[in-house]
Amino acid sequence: MITQTGRDNRKRLERIWASDREHVRRMLIGLTRDIDLADDLLQETYLKALNGMPSYRGDNDRAWLSTIARNLFFSHTRRHYVHAEITGGDEAHAVSCSSAGTPDHLELIRIRQALSGLGPDLKTALLMKHYCGFTYNEIADNTRCAVGTAKWRVSMAIGKLKVALGVTEEMMEMTCADLGGTRMLDYLYGSLTPDEAEAMDRHLRACRQCRERLDGTRKVLSALDALEGELKHMQIIEVGEDGVLTLYTLTSYLNTSDQPQDTMSFCYTKGGAVEYLAAQGEELAFSIDENQNSNYPNTDLCTAKLPRPVPPGEVCEFMAIYPSWKSGAVKEGPDGTWTFGWKQLTSVEDDYAFALALRLPSGAHSVGTDPPATETKVSQSTTTLLWRCMRAANQAFECEVSYRLNDD
Repeated sequence: MITQTGRDNRKRLERIWASDREHVRRMLIGLTRDIDLADDLLQETYLKALNGMPSYRGDNDRAWLSTIARNLFFSHTRRHYVHAEITGGDEAHAVSCSSAGTPDHLELIRIRQALSGLGPDLKTALLMKHYCGFTYNEIADNTRCAVGTAKWRVSMAIGKLKVALGVTEEMMEMTCADLGGTRMLDYLYGSLTPDEAEAMDRHLRACRQCRERLDGTRKVLSALDALEGELKHMQIIEVGEDGVLTLYTLTSYLNTSDQPQDTMSFCYTKGGAVEYLAAQGEELAFSIDENQNSNYPNTDLCTAKLPRPVPPGEVCEFMAIYPSWKSGAVKEGPDGTWTFGWKQLTSVEDDYAFALALRLPSGAHSVGTDPPATETKVSQSTTTLLWRCMRAANQAFECEVSYRLNDD
């Protein structure tokens, strides 16, 4: 039975939620880079806030809700190879299993050079695994090789990057032979079954050599993370029932200078104005000017001051939101079927990973995609299509989706 106090708390939260819900949702999309996970965490934030209303006495509602949402994010999604924990053991064991930490400036130079020196087959397999999240079967299908070859290419690429970073490993004992190949990598990526991961935990508690090997592999993956902004591009698009788009661009950049950076800037094609910009988990004030760089015609330049300077060799993640974006063609046909077309151009000079998440209007369902979506997520009222792919330098990504709104 709901008491009067409970009803009053709910009404109070509803007023707060109506004002700050969109801010919290945007923050979660920027943190998770996953619109479906963000919406799940948004619902959990509401429920947790409702439970906390009886003890809430603050006057900064937005900060309170944002703190709840951030805590839920950190408890729900953590990269296995950065935060993998192995329980038990002594102090020396705890040290050996600690995070590899942020790579320094010299390590990033070495990893870049090593990536450039990889053969195209090794590099493509590694980028598909690390930035696209493809399984070995998917890598094999896309590159037209055997699954065993795909595994070998990823393992060989990681091995070459270890050498570039000066990671040395002792010869493995015969009892560790079953942890060779990609098994350690699969553990760090979280792709083992629960039973397999538990068996790996037990082995790592007892094997110092494998713990050292774990840290060496984690060091490489951490360096690849730092270079994500150079090697991966990601967008999220929400389509409204009227066909109007909201575009989210999620980017990370690496401070390659020798000095801390306290401002950020980027250019974008004219046709959609930036409404919202966030970096380091905080909303930013920004200015828009016409880009004076002749190499990027027909673009505007967005500039903002960062909440905290980014030290040399560290990464800053940011998200820009463009509401009512007009570049994507959304048309309604005579039979009530809507068609969405999107073409994403880039100006990169190397192969890169690309990810696009398309959220259809509430209640809509897809009736056709070209090319086929890599993944489709369907909940009670939403459908999200996800494409993950590799692109060659300056190669555009294009897709077309047909969908119908909920039949009443």
